Amino acid sequence: MEPEFSRLLTLGWKFPMKDGEGIFTPQVIDEVSISFPSEGYSGEESNSEARGFWARERAQCIWDLLKVNSIELLWEIGAGNGNAAIPLRDRGIKIFPIEPLRSGALTLSKNGFTTFQATLENLSFPDNSIEAIGAFDVLEHLEDPAIILREIHRVLIPGGIFVCTVPAYQWLFSDFDLSIGHYRRYSRKSLSTQLNSSSFTITHQSAIFAFLLIPAFMLRRVPYLLGRRANLLEVSKSVGGNSSIVNKLEWLFRGVNRVERRLRLPIGLTLLCVARKS
Repeated sequence: MEPEFSRLLTLGWKFPMKDGEGIFTPQVIDEVSISFPSEGYSGEESNSEARGFWARERAQCIWDLLKVNSIELLWEIGAGNGNAAIPLRDRGIKIFPIEPLRSGALTLSKNGFTTFQATLENLSFPDNSIEAIGAFDVLEHLEDPAIILREIHRVLIPGGIFVCTVPAYQWLFSDFDLSIGHYRRYSRKSLSTQLNSSSFTITHQSAIFAFLLIPAFMLRRVPYLLGRRANLLEVSKSVGGNSSIVNKLEWLFRGVNRVERRLRLPIGLTLLCVARKS
């Protein structure tokens, strides 16, 4: 058994049962209540998106934050189909993914992760028991993020770390966001307010992908303002086409991203944040 699981068991945690496909399922999940569409994940082992430019560059930035905070093991909530878990594992981070959608949990399990098809609340961790939790592009999918933030705060040890990423700027909100179940996008101020109101102390905030702001505005926001309302399939085709272009020019975009990180630009398409349990 994983040392992390043994440690939690000594604190009174009840280990959930494993189903026939090797996924730990503490209880049945009402997938209709999940804002991300289940058809967004294929359930197959292959996840080429996790090897693409956006996922790898985001993972590198997350890894930098984990390294600074001496985090080598992370419970990831809303892990999807591994867009963060796979590249973070490639960088040596031990990831235990928690994903409520069956299709995403299947992909994670097929990629060798000990996977929990659950929400954080379903797992009923003891108070003050977890050292680090990650949520990467998750908070925007929750109608009331305060509920999960209270649960994260409860289960973290005193001084425990919460690491998150969120999409930036409400003025970029479009049918892209609607199609994948976003309730909002964040500013630095709104994210800080959300975390501070849940008794977290923010120790780091930054932004990445500033060079993608104008393309995102022109390709997503402007058509939305003009009345476009693309569905998930249409958005997926569009994102796939754009990703193909980005991946072909990855050498260029990686260089641009490195320059941005050195300059520590205050703006970007994605916000990163580290907060500690007060």
